Amino acid sequence: MNIERRERIWSEWYAWHPVLPIDDTVFWLETVYRRETAEGLWQYRSFRPEAERIKASAAMPIYPGA
Repeated sequence: MNIERRERIWSEWYAWHPVLPIDDTVFWLETVYRRETAEGLWQYRSFRPEAERIKASAAMPIYPGA
């Protein structure tokens, strides 16, 4: 029971290395949320509103090295 409950809880975490949330693009040196899956792997999520995601993607360079 304790393990099942722990899987569902998202905790705030500072991404000090690049991570790929299941609902967003790469996060690095930013706050995200994470939880441990049944397999013992970390799953990340940003919980950013759709408007913020669109705004952030518009600011990304189209070509590498920009």
